[in-house]
This record gives sequence, structure tokens and C-alpha cells, in this order.
Amino acid sequence: MFSRIKNFIFRRKNKDTFTKLKEGGIEINLPINISDNNNLHCTPPVYVGPDAWLELRGCLYIDSGTIIGPRIKIHTSNHRYDGDMLPYDDIYLVQDVYIGKNVWIGSDVTLMPGVHIGEGAVIAACACVTKDVPPLAIVGGCPAKVIKYRDKEKYDALKSKDRIYLNLKRKGNTITDESKRIQRI
Repeated sequence: MFSRIKNFIFRRKNKDTFTKLKEGGIEINLPINISDNNNLHCTPPVYVGPDAWLELRGCLYIDSGTIIGPRIKIHTSNHRYDGDMLPYDDIYLVQDVYIGKNVWIGSDVTLMPGVHIGEGAVIAACACVTKDVPPLAIVGGCPAKVIKYRDKEKYDALKSKDRIYLNLKRKGNTITDESKRIQRI
């Protein structure tokens, strides 16, 4: 109950900000926890699902066309374990995180400090990304490993025709009837 009240107050206080972001092509769903929104840099269009947790002592750069599922956790800092205290001291080791164009990040993913996600990559649900992800790679697991790669020719053809989901959705050119969206495999 307290969480609902907190989110209601947050929405009321930040309604204009979220409305402007959405109008500008950046859709960030609530609830969200951002430690420093000045360190969040997005190039529209971008979609961030609900329950995102963004620890931004460093910067987070999200490029256009990126879709991020619910419950993402992004860290831009870590504790220093080899300092003068145990288990760690009070110094934060900060590294920015970069997410390229047209990336799809599934639900419950964790991105660790300093990672670069290449253009067109797909991050499977529940993955923990501790190292850079190459462009067009499909990764999963904990720690995340490359499973395979997207078809580069198809990716390039779709990109050249601007078949970017978020762009098409904003123009009303995606399927809106939920029953028509389902394809059993």
C-alpha cells in the first residue's frame, strides 16, 4: 500500500516531466528508481518498462530504438573491496554504461558498471551482463554469454527502411489488436 501511495505522489510531482519525455519519444514507466536523473541520457525513441532501478553515480547512455523490459537493474558504480575497510571501503568505482541503437533488453536483466551493449543486440530475460556485448549479439545467462547473432543483412535492410518498432508505433503503424499479435510457435 505504501508503495502505491509513494508512486502516486511521485507521478503527481513529476507528471509534466514524464508527459514531456513521452511526447519527445522517451517512455519511462512507473514505478522507477533513479538515483540521479541528471546522469540519464536518452536519444528518442526509447521505452523503459516499469520497476526500473537505475543506480546512476555514473552516466547511462541509451540510444534510439531501444526497448527495455520491466525490472531492469543498471549499476554504474561498484564498491572498492581492496581498500582500507572490510568487506569494502566507502569509495565508489564509477563506470558509465552505454546501450546502442535498436537494442532489446528483456525483463529482470542486470547491467553491471562499464558495459557497452552494441547496436541491435538482444539481452535475454534474467541475464546478468558483466562484459561488453557485440553488435547484433543475442546473449543470455548469468554471466551473460553470446548465444548467437542476428542476421546482419536482414537487420541492415530493416534499418534502412526505418522499420524500427518504436518509430512505427508512434505513427500508429503497429498491430494494436492483441488477438492479432499472438503467433504460436
